[in-house]
Formats: sequence, structure tokens, C-alpha cells
Amino acid sequence: MDTSCLSINKTLLFFIVKFWITTRCQTFSADEIKHHYIYTPPDIQIIVDSACFVGFSVDTKVDDISDKTPPELVHIYDGLHDAFGKEESVVVGLFDSENFVWPSGKPLKYKNFDDCDEKTSPLVSIFPKRVKDRTCLSVGTLEKPDTKPYPYDSVLNIDSLIQFVNQKCDSYRNRNGNLNIAGLHRQEILSTMFHVHNVSDLSTNQLLEKYSHAQCTKEQCKNSSSQKKETETHQAAYYNERNLINFKNFQTDIPRCNRIEIPSKSYFFHNHLKISKPVIIKNAIKHWPALFKWTNEYFKAELGDRNVHLKLTPSGEFEGIDHAGNFQNFDSFNIPPDVRNQLLFPDLVVVRPATVNLNMSEFIDVIESVSSRKRTGFSAYLEYSSITNIMPDLENDIEEMPFFTDVLELKHRNIWLSDGNTLGKLHFDQFDNFLCQLSGRKQVILYDPHDNRKLYESHIPEAMLGYNKTSQTFTKQQLVDSTSMVMSPVDIQNPNLKRFPLFGETYPMNCTIDEGEVLYIPAFWWHEVQSYPNIKEGRNLAVNFWYEPFLQKEFPCQECKLDVNPKYRYHL
Repeated sequence: MDTSCLSINKTLLFFIVKFWITTRCQTFSADEIKHHYIYTPPDIQIIVDSACFVGFSVDTKVDDISDKTPPELVHIYDGLHDAFGKEESVVVGLFDSENFVWPSGKPLKYKNFDDCDEKTSPLVSIFPKRVKDRTCLSVGTLEKPDTKPYPYDSVLNIDSLIQFVNQKCDSYRNRNGNLNIAGLHRQEILSTMFHVHNVSDLSTNQLLEKYSHAQCTKEQCKNSSSQKKETETHQAAYYNERNLINFKNFQTDIPRCNRIEIPSKSYFFHNHLKISKPVIIKNAIKHWPALFKWTNEYFKAELGDRNVHLKLTPSGEFEGIDHAGNFQNFDSFNIPPDVRNQLLFPDLVVVRPATVNLNMSEFIDVIESVSSRKRTGFSAYLEYSSITNIMPDLENDIEEMPFFTDVLELKHRNIWLSDGNTLGKLHFDQFDNFLCQLSGRKQVILYDPHDNRKLYESHIPEAMLGYNKTSQTFTKQQLVDSTSMVMSPVDIQNPNLKRFPLFGETYPMNCTIDEGEVLYIPAFWWHEVQSYPNIKEGRNLAVNFWYEPFLQKEFPCQECKLDVNPKYRYHL
């Protein structure tokens, strides 16, 4: 048999359903529709919105039907129903590939079918589930794109076909319709993922309630005769004069990340990666040349003329939330009604920092002037900047975690350098992340991603700060026609629980790292990062590694759950 392109008389398969086609009533049972109905292009277009369609090809215009159907075809067709009958994400059925035309009027086009005769359709085709494009908010009704099916062009047997369906439909079934070994492992992973509330009894609501008695000004606390000095200091630390939450002093109250020595590859995979559990690894980068080599003097001498793209803010807060009405072009800026209706918070914006390009020597001078307080009301940050693209000379001074090599696909190596007094507001990254601290400290407050209604995940409009080099002043310059998909509208230090009541049900975790430590932040975990400078060096320096995630989700999507990335099925 030619296994590159099957040439099987599809009229034989048509005989299987001839009786059903000629004798069916106007109304079918669900079982009859699933097993014997010939699906039309509009049917398939609806199916792939929520499931994968495995189609056996028949030609409904052929009249000459063989009176004998090969048993192996009946066996394979019935076998797929047995295998995927319990799988909600897979529909197996019949369709007419020879006369197939999408509602758009376009013919059927196959993926990866260049080597086959274009006039010959495969016996089995897999139409993958359509992944919703959540990156843009649509204006009006967009036409659904036509799906390109995968042709099955291998040996026609039930086991290889089941394996092909599993791979293309992201399913995990065996011949009997039960979960295979990989499916059982995936089921275990999804049912045992780490939640902060498993190790903490202190939700944000409970945190606020527990310390509600501390809601006094510093002066009121000092004048309270019933308070001892120690209690006064403790309570005043939790709230400033506007009752803001101060996480700096919560280290004994909210749970902290576990700290471990360098683990084995197996230990890390089973105890952290696959269950989405943050952890701090001690002494993981003590041997890096970067730890002692990357001084300000070194950067000036070796990379002084290298151009770097910097982010600027007046206070050190990056990507915070503000009201749209505070920006200069608010009165003239219009959001199309179709887009505005899809925004949960049209009155809020994520404030993107101003930007400037300097060479590295100039940037180091800026850091040192801010750290020495010669310059105030200004913060410059070289953030998530690709080492590979702008500083490839530095790659030999760092290395991936030894227990993580060849586990996931490395996407980015980034450098983060600032004066050390920066605050990255609450957001998530769609990568598995190893944050490696070289100079200074980072306090990372984490929230798990298992119920993103509580973090109000959504598209949030963006705005830009402006910076005048001559006057050295910032302005709330303009609203822009883009949205952020990874930021939360909640200010965790001053939560507006009237507007964001579900945030009170979240459980924070403190994962503060010092020099020489590495924090593993699983993909899609929400985090807010407060940086502190190394006092002697007057800066904060870190490197991070971003990986294609082991557990992924669609975003922004409050109801979407983490699931195993199909790219890593081999790990199961």
C-alpha cells in the first residue's frame, strides 16, 4: 500500500451508511446524528468552535455502490467511535470531501498536503478545534476563518489512527475509550495543582479584617495610651495614613515560598513544574561569572557605547492603573462603541512608561545620580531587555538552571537593571520564569491563576506617559488605541473592594529573593514586584529566563483554566 497518499475507493465507505441515508426519518436521535449523519460544511464550522472533527470522507454524488464493504473499514470507523465516544472534545463522523465548499465559497484546503495529488482527498481528515483569537477586540462581526484540516496519510489501522487523532485533537484516549497513560497523568496534574489557600488561611479579606484595628494614623497610634510601642510600630506598619496595605511587613503573616537547594530534574518536574508551584532555589547562581563581573564599571568599559531602550517614570511605579480622564487627549479620544462594550473597565488605563534611548554609559550615570539622590522625581529601568539581541557578549556569564536544561523550550533571556526603587504592578507572564537576582532584593507578591475572576483578568486600555528632556518633567500624555492583556486593574496595596469585591477572596504569597537566589514563577501566576537596591552599589540587577510554558491557558480569559501544553505531551 502507498502510505504517502491513500487512494481508497470512498464509495465503499459510503455503503456503510447507505441504509441510514435512504431510510432515515426527519428527526434523529443524538446517537444517530453522531454516528451516521453526513456533516455539511456549516455543521463542521459550528463543531470546530468547541471540538475537533474527525471526518471520514464519502462522495454523496456516487451512484455505483459496491455490495461489499471491506471489514477493515467498518472496524476502523466503529473503532474510532468506541475510542472517542466519551470524549467531548472530539466528534467522529462522515463528510463529503469531494464536493466540499465552505460557506465563504472557498474550497477545502489541507495542511501539510503538498506531496499528494491535489485532486485526491484523504480518507480521514481532522479539523482541529478553532482557537479563539483573544488578542484583539473585534469591531463588528468578523467572518470565521476557514479551518484547514490535517490529512491522515499513514498506514490505515486503528492504533495509528487513534494516536493521530490524540495528537491533533489534544485528546488522550485508547481503543476502549478510556484515558491512556498520558491522559491519566494529565488528569492527575490538573487535579493536584498547587493553590495558595492550601497552605494559607489568610485571604485578603481576612488580612484586612485581622488588622482593621490598626486603621489609625501614626499620630493616633502614638497617642493611644493603651498601646505599647512595639504594638504601635507593628500596627502602623500595616497601614499608612490612607489605610494602604504595606506588604513589606507581612512576611510573618502571609505564607512565603519554600526555599530549596538545587534540586534534581525529576524532583523539580514532579514537585514544582507540573503542579504549578513557585519555589526559591538557594545558591543556584553562586558560580555565575555575572555575579561578580557585572559591575557598573564593567558595563561602562565593555558595553558603554551599546544603545539601550529605557522606560521612565517619575515615581518608580511601572505599568500602574490610572483613570482615563487624567490624560491630555481624553476629550478627543474615542473608542469605537463595539470595542467599548467589550471592555470591563473602559474608564481605567494601564499607564505605559515614557521611553528614551541612551548608551549604556549614560544609563549607568543616570542610575548613579538617582541612587545618590542627586536626581529626584525620576526612575529609569532597563526591563525585559533581550540579552541575546542587545548584549550577546554577556551570555557566557550566565547559564540555564542545571536541573532544567532540555525540559522546556527557552524563549528569552532578559536583563533587568535599575536604580533599585521600582515597582512592577500586578500582572502575569505567559512563560515559565526563572528570576535570578544578582544585585539587590526583589519582593514578589504572588497570586495563583486558578480563578482569574478574582484578579479581574481582561483587556484594559493603555495610555502613555510623556517626558520632556529639556524641562525634565513628565506628563500624562495620551490615551492610545491598544489594550493590555496581562495586567490586573486591582491595586493590591490599596484595593478598592467595592469595585473589585472578589479580590478579597484571593490569597497572597510572599516570595522575596536576595542576591544569589532564583525564584521560579510558574506561567500565568499573578505577581507584583517591588525592587530594592544593593545599598553599596545603588542598583538592582537581575536576569530571567522565559520558557514556553508547560501549563498554558487562553488569555485574557477569566474562566479559562490551565492545561498541559500539547507541545509537551511527551513529558506525560
